[in-house]
Amino acid sequence: MLAEIETALIAHIKNSALGAKLRDVAGLPDLSGDSLLKRFTTDAPAIYVAPASFPVESRCAKLRFGLACVARNRRSPTAARLGSGAGDPVGLYEMLESAAALFEDAQISKSMWKVLGIDFLNDDLFYRAGVAVGAVQIESRVKMFTV
Repeated sequence: MLAEIETALIAHIKNSALGAKLRDVAGLPDLSGDSLLKRFTTDAPAIYVAPASFPVESRCAKLRFGLACVARNRRSPTAARLGSGAGDPVGLYEMLESAAALFEDAQISKSMWKVLGIDFLNDDLFYRAGVAVGAVQIESRVKMFTV
């Protein structure tokens, strides 16, 4: 079930107007620092779907996923956040706003999804690479343990 839901979330992004502006939409890649930074810098703009811890009670789960939005602009991290139009890649703020709108009250994989919040990853390693990263946190209630 979890694999099907992650696949459906990725497809929801890919099939949207936002997805058309992205170079990559996938499950979160390897989390080690060097390989993650390399992937972020080469594949941005991108959104990576990552599962988060979730509670289970009475055979129901509050599934939580993070949508890691990655933007890059050769001019500066500020340009990566703000975007600058004129044919440049989509900026982080536009990605975060669009992803939040895409998942608020969205029915995906037989479940209604809502946005819990938006986080920013302020890391010097990303800043020096000209990469801006933020995450949209989403949640849905689903039945678990069906056989």
